Amino acid sequence: MKKIIGFILFCTLVSPIWGQTKKMTRFNPVQHGFKFNNSFKNIFIDAIDWRTGGLCGGMSYASLDYYHATSISTPKTALRPTEGSPLQKYLYDRQVTSITSNLDKWGEIGINIEGVRNSEFFNWGVENKSGSRINELRPFINRGQPVPLGLQSVGEKDTDPGNHQVVAIGYDFGTAQDLANGTYKHKMKIYTYDPNYPNRIMTLRPNFKDEVFYYQEEPHMRWRTYFVDKNYRKKTPLRTSLRDYPNDGKIHELVFEFGVGKDDLRGGNDNLNLTILYHNAAPQRVYNVNRGNKWIDDYSQHITVQLRTPVLVTTIKSVQLNTISGNDNFNLDLLRIYVKGYNKNRKVYERRGAPLKRFTGQDKTFMAMIHNNPPQARTATSTSTSGPVKARTVPSRKPIDGLRFWIRTGDDDLRGGNDNLNIVVHYRNGGTQTIGNVNKSTRWKDHATTSVDVTLNKKIYAASDISKVVLQTTFRGGVGGDNWNMNSLKIEAFKGFSKETYYERGSNDTRLHRFTDKNRSFVAQR
Repeated sequence: MKKIIGFILFCTLVSPIWGQTKKMTRFNPVQHGFKFNNSFKNIFIDAIDWRTGGLCGGMSYASLDYYHATSISTPKTALRPTEGSPLQKYLYDRQVTSITSNLDKWGEIGINIEGVRNSEFFNWGVENKSGSRINELRPFINRGQPVPLGLQSVGEKDTDPGNHQVVAIGYDFGTAQDLANGTYKHKMKIYTYDPNYPNRIMTLRPNFKDEVFYYQEEPHMRWRTYFVDKNYRKKTPLRTSLRDYPNDGKIHELVFEFGVGKDDLRGGNDNLNLTILYHNAAPQRVYNVNRGNKWIDDYSQHITVQLRTPVLVTTIKSVQLNTISGNDNFNLDLLRIYVKGYNKNRKVYERRGAPLKRFTGQDKTFMAMIHNNPPQARTATSTSTSGPVKARTVPSRKPIDGLRFWIRTGDDDLRGGNDNLNIVVHYRNGGTQTIGNVNKSTRWKDHATTSVDVTLNKKIYAASDISKVVLQTTFRGGVGGDNWNMNSLKIEAFKGFSKETYYERGSNDTRLHRFTDKNRSFVAQR
């Protein structure tokens, strides 16, 4: 018994010396990290096309925000949030904070003319002394607190991943004896969550020959040194709507991936609409899917659309894309469409090209066919002495989905601002519908064609149910008043894939009507 007690006492006394130093926080990249990777491109100054790459600092800060906010879970989407979306804006805001909070640190390690301080910077990351990077890191991890790290570029032209930000979630310096006598240096490991590698723990290690730090799992990823970001302050993260779909066998959402080619979607007044067309239901229109934001070239955007009514996947016939305004060109190189429902997340459409579709002022529509043939209809049966008899299916009348206006400006533009265009639809059975400021207070420049889509608030079944359409400007007289020359006008009524021309007059080069403060209306009538 005395020998056993002595052995236990010996182990207790020497364990601080011989025990392993490895410590991990509770941060789990699978649970607390984002499912999408850091492939962001950010519009920094649009006018000169100045972009920045990545939101590593924002994703690192945000992942810690979610880690600390135990009642709000990290978004589970694997699709990178699109430009201008709430999640993208939140990540961008945290990116700015992560940089501005550490300008002194980035400035300190950024001055390294011709690499004269390479050894100095590298040694900062491996030394075990008061105030060293190691001894700044250990107290955070020992308290179970993950902490951001800033990684400084090595300055290599071909393999340099650039400055980077990650989250340190653990460390290992061998044994306590290794840490005491200096042999820890060749054993040291810093475990990180890296937004570039979703769902993985990455291991940062020193390379003493090249004086760099690298990932054990990805040795080509190299940095000169690192610093511990002690300025992170937690923030209540964005609440995201995580849908728990009913187990009804139906589709509840569509997810679109738009691969922008060599010509961007401008945004502002030049945007993208989409229409989901069904075999057995009225179309669902989604206006301005880019929310007025610019979609930069050579980049992908993801948009999620919740269906108005959940449907069987076979009832989704197609999706029509339509650009609006007319002053922009836009190359679409890739389109993918996914359907989502209970235990369903599968791709139903994929096409690519160079470009797949070039949208212009004269060619604004692209159709993605999903299920060309309607689902087999279920027909009621009746029984008789001769057996079951199929009931006759009576087709239902489909109302007009809306109107599309094609308007060509002549040699005098529509100014916008306070000088705008209203449209008034007069129905044959009485009543009117006014659509105000269809140009959204933006300029329609001269010699340009613009399209405007209007959803009707009254159910009609033919274009002839419209008695007339009036275009009215809001022009004021006096100094500074506006005039506008309209060269042509075409109005189409849409019903599913079919369209009917209600009105068409004018040409590209001949004036159809001049709007002034004294002559503010034009009547389109059959």
